[in-house]
Amino acid sequence: MPNDPPSLDMDVWEFRRLGHQLIEQMAQALAAEHQEPVMQPASGQEILDLVDEDLPRHTTPPEQVLAQCSDPLLQFGRRNGHPRFFGYVCGSAEPVAILADALATAFNQNLTAWRSSPAAVEIERLVLRWLDQMVGFGGDGHGMLVSGGSAANLQALTCAVYQAQERASLPTGARHQLTLYLSKEAHLSMIKAARLLGLAEEHIRLVDVDDQRRLRIEDLRHKVAADLDAGLVPAAVCASAGTSNTGTIDGLDEIAEVATEFGLWYHIDGAYGAPAAMVPEYRWMARAFARADSLSLDPHKWLYAPLDSGCVLYRDASESQRAFALDSEYIAVTQTEARESFAFFNHGAELSRRFRALKIWATVKTHGVDRLTQAIAHNIELRRHLDDRIAGHPRLELLGSELSISCFRYRPAATLDNDALNAINRRILETLVAEGRVLMSPTTLDGRYALRVCIVNFRTRAHDINLLIDEVVRLGTSFSANLPA
Repeated sequence: MPNDPPSLDMDVWEFRRLGHQLIEQMAQALAAEHQEPVMQPASGQEILDLVDEDLPRHTTPPEQVLAQCSDPLLQFGRRNGHPRFFGYVCGSAEPVAILADALATAFNQNLTAWRSSPAAVEIERLVLRWLDQMVGFGGDGHGMLVSGGSAANLQALTCAVYQAQERASLPTGARHQLTLYLSKEAHLSMIKAARLLGLAEEHIRLVDVDDQRRLRIEDLRHKVAADLDAGLVPAAVCASAGTSNTGTIDGLDEIAEVATEFGLWYHIDGAYGAPAAMVPEYRWMARAFARADSLSLDPHKWLYAPLDSGCVLYRDASESQRAFALDSEYIAVTQTEARESFAFFNHGAELSRRFRALKIWATVKTHGVDRLTQAIAHNIELRRHLDDRIAGHPRLELLGSELSISCFRYRPAATLDNDALNAINRRILETLVAEGRVLMSPTTLDGRYALRVCIVNFRTRAHDINLLIDEVVRLGTSFSANLPA
């Protein structure tokens, strides 16, 4: 009879003591977040020196391990919840959701199907209905929670490809005949998805945009008609409800008309911007969402959930089932009642799935939709405040703005060519990041280097925006002091 190995388990009182220690670490980190640099610049070697070690062969006291967990993050982690983190579309994690996510990890549920975790599956399906209702998709919550917008877009386009194949009676090996239509401003995950699905690179159509960076309807219609004349099979058109670059919202209703006219799958990438449909000013988007076949949205972007929590919603659950359902002995479902026989693996790519829904459920329950809507509306108002500050300053130029994203640059009094303007704004951004008081990201709009600000943080206030403007002007003034007038 074999001897038992040393146990990996822990006494419940020891677990409780360590848990209290960890919660205290988390609380202190959150309390001090606004006082610390948004991000501490470091070289790769500095960070490697902090974390690198030989493969552990023996035990280490858990107190020491947990203390070391936070050390590299506190020193060199990016503080996404900092009120002056404006760099990327990554929301500040709501505190109750942080605790709920820890609880989900402790329960360690695997949401393959209802039978695997009945309660967790029902909570996820409830959360999907809530998300559907919040943005006005009107699809009864058919869908699933995934890692993020990239995974959501991939699953939606998988459904589109399978539908187009069936419609045209194409074998899988003939996917090179399918065409996909995207704005030139569309998220790169769309092109990645098309590649993964086997579409020919030359059949990924990048549709022209107008002077507001919205997809040109006439160019879309022209490209679809030309492909039909060439004997190709148009599969899907993808619109953006808030691009990552400038927050641009495509003409969603007009694109729906083209999709209907040509029988295309209509997918809307609302990973960032879809929650804005909760705000009265942008509620018009919900009408267009209700015309789409699929919609992506990321609660970890603008509903303040911790990573990772993306979402894909389907208009018709049978479409996702046709694309993803497969039979195998080891996943056979024996239940016959509709709710109890439900399996997420029949509607998406993953089999093993963590319990992502609990943190979203906790946030919505704690604050309610009205309060979340007010937080989103406030982010939009802060962007307007930023735009007003830019418009009111003679040395600042607004380059693009929508939803909660604003792109601008500093223009010295001296007359400079575009390359010199790009250089001075690049230097401003790099210096701000190095100083750590504000974090923005760069983008290039029509060859112009822009300072890009994205506000998806419930902690951000007007004084943070004012500090941002003051810092940009301070550095711009300093860097242009010796330029000829």
